Amino acid sequence: MPVDIWRRTIFTVGLCVFIWILAACSDDGEDAMPDGDTENTDGDLDTMDADPDPPDGDAEAEAQTFPPEDQTPLFERGLILPENSLECVPVTTGIAQTDCNHHGSTVAVAADGTIWAVWYHGEFEKSLDSRLVVSKLSPGAEEWTWPELLYDDPEHSEGNPAVWIHENGTIYVFFSTITGDGWDQAEVRMVKSENGGGSWSEMVTLQPDWCWNARHRPLRLENGDLLLPCYQECLANPVFIRSSDDFRTWSLEAHEDGEFFIAHASQIQPALILLDGGRVQALTRDGSHSRRIKRMISDDHGRTWTPSEEIGLPNAGTSVDQVRLLDGHVVVVFNNDPYSRFPLTVALSRDGGETFVAMRDLAADCPEGESCSYHYPSIAQSPVDGTLWVTYTHKRRTIGWMRFNEAWLLEGTETAVITCVPGKNCEDGRCFASCASDAGCEGDALCKEGTCRRSCTSDGDCGGGSCAQSGYCVPDVPEGRVDVFCVPREESR
Repeated sequence: MPVDIWRRTIFTVGLCVFIWILAACSDDGEDAMPDGDTENTDGDLDTMDADPDPPDGDAEAEAQTFPPEDQTPLFERGLILPENSLECVPVTTGIAQTDCNHHGSTVAVAADGTIWAVWYHGEFEKSLDSRLVVSKLSPGAEEWTWPELLYDDPEHSEGNPAVWIHENGTIYVFFSTITGDGWDQAEVRMVKSENGGGSWSEMVTLQPDWCWNARHRPLRLENGDLLLPCYQECLANPVFIRSSDDFRTWSLEAHEDGEFFIAHASQIQPALILLDGGRVQALTRDGSHSRRIKRMISDDHGRTWTPSEEIGLPNAGTSVDQVRLLDGHVVVVFNNDPYSRFPLTVALSRDGGETFVAMRDLAADCPEGESCSYHYPSIAQSPVDGTLWVTYTHKRRTIGWMRFNEAWLLEGTETAVITCVPGKNCEDGRCFASCASDAGCEGDALCKEGTCRRSCTSDGDCGGGSCAQSGYCVPDVPEGRVDVFCVPREESR
């Protein structure tokens, strides 16, 4: 997301020096935390009460997992409202117009099947008239409700909402408000509704200090805590807000020690799911040279994390999301190109997001000669019928939606399009080690034009791989896995 470059550079250099000094002087290895009391009770607490113990649900409904073998493939798509149809009022002119920015949508599904979508809307990103709007699709309805104002600070710009529905039905919306000039001068806020969106509570500020931003919904952990994933815009690394009482009070987990910063550098906008055994997985938006989605794992309810590691899906420096289905499978929604916010794609994993068995494009129809942008997706599963709902930014002109099920996704045979990490070159659609001479290659591979390759005349020469038309071996895709095809750096499909 854009920032004021000079301010960010000066701030980051100074803060990094400070962090390294702290890391060098620290003997106990604990995370450095912001000065002051991190327990916050700001806001109108009378409006913040929540039932920490969700009511008992229907046992039969809770047991539904909606396995794909019981489904008929389904895919639907549309727009929440027509392009350029919702008015915004620029503060510079005071005149209403429909040439406005729609961005940062988030989706949630209520227990009765109602679909909730929240996004920010204004003249342009960071414009002072940017506010949060909400629309819903009730069960049986054919059209989404016309977007209504959810929250607007008339002095500042809103963005990056994350909608989450409590087990008792209360609707929470977390978001960022720019109180300065850019995203590096934002704070994290929250509102909620206890009457199905009929009215909203007073705003509560969760993090008043600059550089923190929200993007994705919180996760209910195995120990009962809620963990809200955030990110530090100025340093570009994940941070978190934790609550054990449904955000009546909360604490900040800044993770500002040097070791964490190095292990998760350039990783922002973490999206969380709960894995088996109470482990937490975060997928992040990658701002590094690798242009790959990264994952990090926590075995202690999100207090410490493994270093970020690449998965086999690309990232063009834009937001991604994930959901764990009721049957235990994981679906990731992302842009399947290392350099473009197009196409919009979903991938299915049966091992918690380590590998993927199916992939399908949700939006890949771009008119020739037009630069398409379908990005910033959010994903949720309906507890009523198991269908998956995705909302996304549709060319900044409106918010689009898709509805599909796992059976439809399993029919997908798309290829993941990645770039190779430094030290490897892309040849014949695969990543091979780079080299300066034959001595730099392993086994019987030879250094051919800076790349370690094994020559062949037939598949039999490749020990389980295949012989490409170039006369060199390429590895076969493991059975049941999606193919991964590399493109040279600075190119996109």
